[in-house]
Amino acid sequence: MAYTVKQVAAMSGVSVRTLHFYHETGLLKPARFGANGYRFYEEPQLLTLQQILFYRELGFELKQIKQILGRADFEKVAALQSHRKVLQKNLSRTRKLIETIDKTIQHLKGNRKMKSKEMFVGFSVAAGDDRFGEQTKLGDGPIDCKVSAQDTDGAMCVFESTGRSGWPRDLHYEQDEWIYVIDGEFDFQIGDSVEAIDKTAIQGEQHQAGRLAPTPSFPPLPELQRRWKTWNETHKPFRVRPGESVFLPRKVAHVWARVSEQPGKIINVYQPAGQMEEFFRQAPKWKGLPSREDVVNSTYTAEQIDALRRLFSTHGMRVLGPPLIVGMNI
Repeated sequence: MAYTVKQVAAMSGVSVRTLHFYHETGLLKPARFGANGYRFYEEPQLLTLQQILFYRELGFELKQIKQILGRADFEKVAALQSHRKVLQKNLSRTRKLIETIDKTIQHLKGNRKMKSKEMFVGFSVAAGDDRFGEQTKLGDGPIDCKVSAQDTDGAMCVFESTGRSGWPRDLHYEQDEWIYVIDGEFDFQIGDSVEAIDKTAIQGEQHQAGRLAPTPSFPPLPELQRRWKTWNETHKPFRVRPGESVFLPRKVAHVWARVSEQPGKIINVYQPAGQMEEFFRQAPKWKGLPSREDVVNSTYTAEQIDALRRLFSTHGMRVLGPPLIVGMNI
């Protein structure tokens, strides 16, 4: 059955103007056009609109939603199951908060004495839990969101990472990063600003209006490896231990890795939140990335490096080199 844009607007609560906008941006195209030029939508388009509304409800931006829905491996059933899991977690938290409100009202009215710890039920995220129950495992340990962009209106997000061995050498265009070490020891290298890098390093990559533009390719792999070796020789690492922290400014190259034998644990703060939550969701699913063994043994390919670069650039970051390979983090 086909529906006009007005009928879709009536049943979905999305305005005709917004549906027109979704069409113009390529987010939701009609199934067909009538002889009179009217847009007509069928069940596949309605299901896509439903996905858009779910992702909007969960706090995603339209450009993020378009990227997700446009992926070749996107599956509606899997997405719905993921939405249900998140909403169920949110529902459980909402119920706890409502219960806390009711108990507080009774306490203030003098009808029931409230224990001090009961005042904060529903606000906290327990150890080992993710803010939305979406624990992500990258490399050798989980990454849990503790404070979401939804909690701070995009001002910041906070993650707890266990056992991580660090990311490729990279930089963030729009975010400052602060890392606090809870367990283990880590080595950090902090390097040049993006302006200095652009004078001598990888060409063709541009930052426009807060996002990376598509770029042709990296230089040949031997040239990249030569540059990375030079960077290591000119930027000596420093050790960070439990109770210590490191501030990593935006637009400044950095890389870090666990060096202690035991798993490490850190608190990682991004300000503003940007797309980091979506980055951690997408990274385990991204196709064609080099494995850690590839990096350690220098057996990665130009195609794998390009896939890694696309992952980072899609989420507002720039890859500048391989991870820091030191001691036990291998």
